[in-house]
Amino acid sequence: MNKSSLASSISFGAIMAACVTIATLLSIPMPGFRIYFNMGEGAIYTIALLFGPRYGALCGGIGASLADLILGYPLWAPFTLIIKGLEGYATGKLRKKNRLLAVIGGAIIMVIGYTSMATILYGIQAAPIEFGTDLAQTGIGATAASILTPIIEKRLKPFFLSN
Repeated sequence: MNKSSLASSISFGAIMAACVTIATLLSIPMPGFRIYFNMGEGAIYTIALLFGPRYGALCGGIGASLADLILGYPLWAPFTLIIKGLEGYATGKLRKKNRLLAVIGGAIIMVIGYTSMATILYGIQAAPIEFGTDLAQTGIGATAASILTPIIEKRLKPFFLSN
C-alpha cells in the first residue's frame, strides 16, 4: 500500500469512527446504573456491512469508546473497545454470506458482552436492564442499517466499495 492510499484509508477510517461516535452520543441514560441506550449500532452495522471487518472493528471499537469517554462513562471505554470491535469485526466478516446473519452475529456478541460486564460491574440486578436495553439497541440498529446500507451502497459503490 502506498503512502497516499494508506493516508486515505486512515482518513476514511477516522471519519467513519467519528460517525460511530456521533451516533453513540445520541443516547438515553438508564436510571440507577451507569449504562445507556444509544444509536451507535446502526452506524457500526452499516460500516461493517459496507466496508468489511477491518473498518467495522476499528470504527466500532474506537468510535464507541470515544463516546463512552465523552459521555462520562470512562469505566466502560476499554470494554467497549473490545466488545464493539468484535461486534463490528464479526458483522463485517459474515456480511458476504448473509447480511441478516452478519448483524445477528454482531448483536449476539454485543448483548453477551455488555450483559456480562454489567453483571460483573453492578451485580445480577443490572443484567435484565442491560439485556433489554441491548436487545432494543441492536434491533433498532439493525433496522437502521437495513435501511441505510442499500441506499449508501447504491450511491458509493462505484467510488469506494470493493467486492
